[in-house]
Amino acid sequence: MNNRRFVETVTESASNYPDITFTRKGAIYTCVNPFSYHIVRKQRDMYEKMDGLYVDGMLMCKLINLMWGRSIPRLSFDMSGMAVDLFDRLNRNEETIYFVGAKQEALESTIAQIRKAYPGMNIAGYRNGYFLLPGDREKEISHIVSLNPDFVIVGMGSPLQEKFCIDLKAAGYKGIAFTCGGFLHQTAAGINYYPEWVNRYNLRAFYRLFHEKGLWGRLYNVLVEFPVLFTWDTVLTRLRGSDKRKELTD
Repeated sequence: MNNRRFVETVTESASNYPDITFTRKGAIYTCVNPFSYHIVRKQRDMYEKMDGLYVDGMLMCKLINLMWGRSIPRLSFDMSGMAVDLFDRLNRNEETIYFVGAKQEALESTIAQIRKAYPGMNIAGYRNGYFLLPGDREKEISHIVSLNPDFVIVGMGSPLQEKFCIDLKAAGYKGIAFTCGGFLHQTAAGINYYPEWVNRYNLRAFYRLFHEKGLWGRLYNVLVEFPVLFTWDTVLTRLRGSDKRKELTD
């Protein structure tokens, strides 16, 4: 994968946050963590259709800084990142927001938590992220386009959430959409999923391992495979760039 393009994209996205990010109509954004980096490598064309990529994970931030000299902040859509900034904004103005994702029971609990914490937020609607019947997904996309909320938050996991945002934009949605991973089910039990000490010491990934089922399989992926792949991609990108420069000077 061309790491130079990836690093340039996340750098530009970070520099646009929050002013341009929250006002650029028709834009769709997603976050990339060490696990989803594998998906980015396999489905580059899909991620290139996103209008912005944000880095979710301190390990990725540190590797980008180490190998590319770019200081990239961690920006994830949760209550330790972008969600706080967006929700504070919506709590003070008339803009609307719509949520798609998680199971219905968890989603309803999350909406209740958000309404309690942000009573001034104008929630235009919400729906679970499971489309069981043929045509349900297309109907939901059409519904959102006709409703035209200012913001849409999509939590279906990668790459389903990215595909949904891309199709939503292609269908004519004019607002701003963010993917949010597991935020919509994590927030069901409380508005702040991560304790303060977890955020302070950047232990969010390890905290999730002990609190969410089925994540232990990602540990090797995140701690071993991702650093190796990112380093490999960086080396190849630099070698290819060196070869091109050599051709120009020969």
